[in-house]
Amino acid sequence: MIKNLNYLRLLPSSQSAMCYTLIALILIFSGNAANASDKISLQLAWKHQFQFAGYYAAHHKGYYRRAELDVSIVEGGVGKFAREAVLSGRAQYGVAGAELLLHRKDGDPFVVLAPVFQHSPSVLLARKDSGIVNLQGLIGKKVMLLPGNKDADILVAFLNEDISPDKYQRIDQSYNLEDLIQKRIDAVSAYVTNEPWQMRQKGVAPMVISPMVYGVDFYSDCLFTTEKEIKSHPKRVQKFLHASLLGWEYAMDHPQEIINLLVERYKVNKTKEHLQYEAREIRKIMMPDLVEIGHMNPGRWQHIKRTYEKLGLIDAAFSLEGFLYTHYKPDDKQIKQILSGALGVIGLFAVGCGVLFLFNRRLAAEIKERKQAQKEMARQKERAEQYLRVATVMFVSLDLDGNVNMVNEKACAILECNKEEIIGRDWFDLFVPDSVQYDVKILFKNMINGNITGSEYYENEIMTSKGEIRYIAWHNTTVRDDHGKIVGVLCSGEDLSEKRTLQEQLIHSQKMESIGSLAGGIAHEFNNILTIIIINNEMNMRELSESNPALRRAKRIEVAGIRGKDVVKQLLTFSRQDSPTQQIIDMRSIVQEAMELIRSSTPANIEIQLNIAKEIHPIWGNGTQINQVIINLCRNAIDAMPDMGGLLTVALFNEIVADGFVRPHPALKPGNYAKLVVTDNGIGMEEKTLSRLFEPYYTTKPIGKGTGIGLAVVHGIIKRHQGFIDVHSQIGRGTTFTLFFPAYEANRPVQEGTAQVVYPNVTIDPDQLKMD
Repeated sequence: MIKNLNYLRLLPSSQSAMCYTLIALILIFSGNAANASDKISLQLAWKHQFQFAGYYAAHHKGYYRRAELDVSIVEGGVGKFAREAVLSGRAQYGVAGAELLLHRKDGDPFVVLAPVFQHSPSVLLARKDSGIVNLQGLIGKKVMLLPGNKDADILVAFLNEDISPDKYQRIDQSYNLEDLIQKRIDAVSAYVTNEPWQMRQKGVAPMVISPMVYGVDFYSDCLFTTEKEIKSHPKRVQKFLHASLLGWEYAMDHPQEIINLLVERYKVNKTKEHLQYEAREIRKIMMPDLVEIGHMNPGRWQHIKRTYEKLGLIDAAFSLEGFLYTHYKPDDKQIKQILSGALGVIGLFAVGCGVLFLFNRRLAAEIKERKQAQKEMARQKERAEQYLRVATVMFVSLDLDGNVNMVNEKACAILECNKEEIIGRDWFDLFVPDSVQYDVKILFKNMINGNITGSEYYENEIMTSKGEIRYIAWHNTTVRDDHGKIVGVLCSGEDLSEKRTLQEQLIHSQKMESIGSLAGGIAHEFNNILTIIIINNEMNMRELSESNPALRRAKRIEVAGIRGKDVVKQLLTFSRQDSPTQQIIDMRSIVQEAMELIRSSTPANIEIQLNIAKEIHPIWGNGTQINQVIINLCRNAIDAMPDMGGLLTVALFNEIVADGFVRPHPALKPGNYAKLVVTDNGIGMEEKTLSRLFEPYYTTKPIGKGTGIGLAVVHGIIKRHQGFIDVHSQIGRGTTFTLFFPAYEANRPVQEGTAQVVYPNVTIDPDQLKMD
């Protein structure tokens, strides 16, 4: 009736008032006097939850009351089945699954009034991390099912895949999801509308295996009664069915109202977020926008019957006659009453037609105006969509539950997925990292609750579908309907990831430049002091005889002085304040010579793999310094594999750097490079260590094992050679240093430049380093 009267809302107020008046007159004259309300009971299949939303709506919105019915809704639970309640007469109506057909076969006089769910929510759940993705993966595994044939659709799905019951371990349902979460079983029968959400709240990703994938598609949550009820109270059955379906229509249109009702009146032991998830999933299997609620196709029941035949649970000759509800046939007295009422209605209808005819012309004009307004709205919508398509920022619109209802193409590009993968999904669960999710949700709730007015600026990280972290600057504003009620949030976001990376690189480069200048100044002063000490010590040594004990102390001073000069030299190299000779260098020979020295001092439990391409670009630089770079990097790699040994890979080959790689690394210029890669599979480094890797005297090695100057020297040498160094490391996986040296070109002037150290999230595959 609600759907049939919806068109009245489109009429002008005067005309709609006239129409409602006519309908009221028809109901008054054609209806009988109100009888006392019939008291009946409805037995639910399980405990109070959104699964039975339509019946709560019918009760609390007055649909049952207007149908002169006093309905008690009885909660189900473990061991409380609707079949037994209806069969015993404790309830006149019940809710159950397609197994009602088997009960009918066994002699129970059940009649299905309407299947509320067009598809069964019954599924098998497994842990996603178990590797089980289909029924074949459950062979030999523990599968928990409802007793008997109550999970018939799942049992048949197994048979359709030629998996007989003896190929898996069947365990009776314990109704405790912890059995799956704690890995006591491998799979459990469940409702897709409920248990997957519970698993996610426990931090366990579910794997859903649906019987529909294997050709088994059952009705579910069928409203049923008995032959006796239909025969004794045919009108009551009609009124109860009609009022229940009206309740379901209302519940589908107002899910949040029913959720509040369940929490406040029925004290359901679920959060509103859980009930909202249940409502969304139920809408998917009811399909109220495509299929009339309660629609029943006899052909589908024949399919269900054939499915049961495969299990040997029903004979092919069994007839569905009497099992599916059809409206009752009135007797002669009822026919006379109907005809009498119909004549009255016809008379009133004729009067109504005359009245409506007077408004027809005005209505036609208003319809024309409305169509023009709709065309204008369509043009505006198309224009807005064009703006969204060409926008250089991402747009995301969220409903009150945080589900995405609109995204533009820029957002899809940043999130690395298409619209179909985003629309209808929970924005926070899908794209907001756990580390910032709480704060972002608080902001969202404040906005939808009206605690924040105007546009709200906010910056936070998001995670793309491929797991990449991006930093977005958001401008958020609430969306309101025609009545001023907040219905969602519209967010426009600018991707600041590249800007932040460049800013961090600039800060790091400036920091290293400052440290280099400081180190150079200190080194010069220290060098002057050392020179005086060493010269005076040499003069003293000449005056001392071999037998003099002071000569031994003087020699110690000499050794310490030489070590001090080496440290000064390294500092000057780091700060680029020395002046070594530069010339054209053959990188092949430099690498080979350095690796011969490394091999002679490398422990036997460390394997060295050297991969050098046949043709390597020459570079302009100092061979001694390049040799020092290779030795320093290899020694660090060896120190990272102290006890367990490992693999040290050194590769040298040519590389063409294109514009796409240069943009995030401004220290590089497009062109030809000699590329040196040093990789180990040692202990790796954490982010904190990586951020300070090239600072002088910073070391994580024990005292006496390292000075902390080696990598600082490497950094200074790379800068002198206009090069670029890239570091990637993972704890427990190892470290990769990638060095770029500009290829020497005779017609290109050679001048000092600056290098920049970055830490991109790029993994070097050792297999890619091997050369022919």
